[in-house]
Parts: sequence; C-alpha cells; structure tokens
Amino acid sequence: MDFERMWLEKLSLQLDEVKSKEFRKAAMKGSEKFSSSTAPGNVMRWTAGAVNKLKEELSEVELHDVVTGCACHYPRAKLLSVRAAFRKSGSFPEAIDLLRKQFVESLRDGMLMDMEIVNKLLEMGMGVAGVLDGSRIIAVKIPKSGNLRKWIGEKDSQARREMYCHCPRVNKAVKQGIRMPVEYCLCGAGFYRNIWETITESPVRVEVIESVFDGDDRCCVAVYPYLLSTDWRTEC
Repeated sequence: MDFERMWLEKLSLQLDEVKSKEFRKAAMKGSEKFSSSTAPGNVMRWTAGAVNKLKEELSEVELHDVVTGCACHYPRAKLLSVRAAFRKSGSFPEAIDLLRKQFVESLRDGMLMDMEIVNKLLEMGMGVAGVLDGSRIIAVKIPKSGNLRKWIGEKDSQARREMYCHCPRVNKAVKQGIRMPVEYCLCGAGFYRNIWETITESPVRVEVIESVFDGDDRCCVAVYPYLLSTDWRTEC
C-alpha cells in the first residue's frame, strides 16, 4: 500500500471518531492528492500545519487519541502469549520480561546481532519492553532495523537523527531541517500504547519525553497503563 495514503486514511478515520465529518474535511484539506511520490517536504510541511491546527482545536485527550491512532502496530500474534500470562499474574515485571525475551530473539536470531550489541541496546533501555519506573513504563525506541548497525557506529549526532526513526516521513523531515511539532511523535508513541492496551486490556496513555525533532539522538516514550496509575485520566 502507498504509505502516505495509508497514514492519511488513519488520520481521517481517527478524526471521525472524535469530531464531525465537517471538521475532518476541513482538517484534511490540502492532502487529497498526496501519495508516496509527493515531494516529502510538501507532505511534512502540510503535516506540521495540520498537527498545529489540531493542537488549537482539540483537547489534549482528543489530540492524544487521534495521533496515537495513526501508529503502526506490533504483531498481535506475539502479544497474545504475553496477554495470557498477564491475565494470570497481573505482573508488569513478568510482561516486560516476556517482551524483552522476544526483543532479544528478534535481534539475535532474526537480525543475527552479536549478544554484545544486543546487551548494549538493552542497557540503553531500547526495545518494545521498556523499563518499569514507578507508575509508568519508560521505553526507548530502537533505531530503524535497516540502519541499526550503522547507527550504533555513527558518531555524528545529526547523522544519527537522520537515520533513527522507523517512519520515512520523519527521516526525510529531519534531513531537510523541517521542524515538526513534537505531538506528531505521538504517532510513534501509539506503537507502545497498542502493545500495552492489548496486554492489559485496559486504557493506556503515552507521552513523548525525547524526540529527534527536539534535537535528541533518540526517541523516548513514557507509557501510563491505567492499571498502574488510577490518576492517569487527570494527567491528560
């Protein structure tokens, strides 16, 4: 599928969930002819403007739900065993440990990474599992798989940022120096929201702590499962 059309369709559907069709049509105006062949700069400048307008017209909760709803998802089949274990124990440490094992297996067996590199990434808190931090889970996104080895050895901060994100839109925007509102990164944070809502079968809120758009070398997300913090709704 065309990546741009797919992402825009997700955004359109999420807007329908929180507002009227008239609002959605106005918010999506200007993107009708976008596709993966459209100049990346045009797409990202439109997206930056659209997100800034949504920030003005939506509540924080609505904006959170709309943009996280545009995320790509972790394979659901891999989460079913973790969810089954969580149903029995209700243990977040156990669920995190199971996710970490999947992460290690994907790097070691799927990408044939040396365990020295795998352990280094784990020490950096990278991967789908994250680290339990009180009433939240802190997760550092792993660099794009195809760039991982190069990213590890790269010393230049700008080069690291340009190859970091899994989203082709972000990499192109960083490379071209196009500034994006950090709220756009809620899309990437939605990846973790989906993971933990699938596992816990309860609401989850996510927050972007670090982003390559803010000049950071990595993207870091805080995950707030409802079952860990009953006050999460008042924090939105």
